[in-house]
Amino acid sequence: METIKQVHGFTDPLSASQMRTQNPDLFDTRLPRMFPIHRHIYIYSTARRDFPKKHVYWKQGALLGCHKGERYVCCGSIPDPPQQLSVDPDRGGLRVDVEPRDEAGWRVAIDILNPNNPSLDPYINLNSQQSALYATGQNVDLIRYGLFPSLNNPPKEEEILRAEKARDESYQRLVDEAFAEQASNPQGFRMWLRNNPDINTAMEALGITADWHTKSEIKATCPNCGDTIKAGIAFHKSSAGVLCIIDAERAAKAGVKMQEEDEPQRRGPGRPRKEVAA
Repeated sequence: METIKQVHGFTDPLSASQMRTQNPDLFDTRLPRMFPIHRHIYIYSTARRDFPKKHVYWKQGALLGCHKGERYVCCGSIPDPPQQLSVDPDRGGLRVDVEPRDEAGWRVAIDILNPNNPSLDPYINLNSQQSALYATGQNVDLIRYGLFPSLNNPPKEEEILRAEKARDESYQRLVDEAFAEQASNPQGFRMWLRNNPDINTAMEALGITADWHTKSEIKATCPNCGDTIKAGIAFHKSSAGVLCIIDAERAAKAGVKMQEEDEPQRRGPGRPRKEVAA
């Protein structure tokens, strides 16, 4: 035993309890140690609906869309470097694994939005051979619907414009396909509409109408009067027959004149007020 200690260079080995006492961080599995976060990669959406998402680095639920007239919404963020909880087989409990490569967080964000894209460019156009090589599934590209990664909070104007352009181009392709399908296969067109529910969103976004287009409206409850109204409006006529103002600034821009509380009531035409004798 003495020979083994001399060969390996440890002449006074510590017991497990002593090592645990002197190095508590190395044995504490209750709370995994996190690595420093250098930045965040934000994911934004200009789409008009939500997208369910399952990804090892995305635990924030569905990627939200714009439902209340917003130009864009923030779906969440990813820390860079990305960090993931994994089972620690050596010490038990959980540990934090970190991706050490440069631009790892950016790559994770792109993989969440389009797993068929192996590059650092969200809008790259792969040729047919590359698409076949890197494809992991069909209809998984959410960037074409107006979602995009960004290092900025809020995003820059050029980033929003590029996402809107990608979204509208995707909508236009879908609308063109719909009219072509209606012309070539009118008997099966209703089935095509059921299989492509985004067509109604595309028609509304592009301002295109057709006899087969069903316009959808999102309803909300008025915070003032409690009536059921169209979401995002600035004013409406309430069920009591009076004008209900929700957003005074937008209502004023639309030409709605609000009566001041201290403004005197004016008499309409008719008989003059009868003076009371003193």
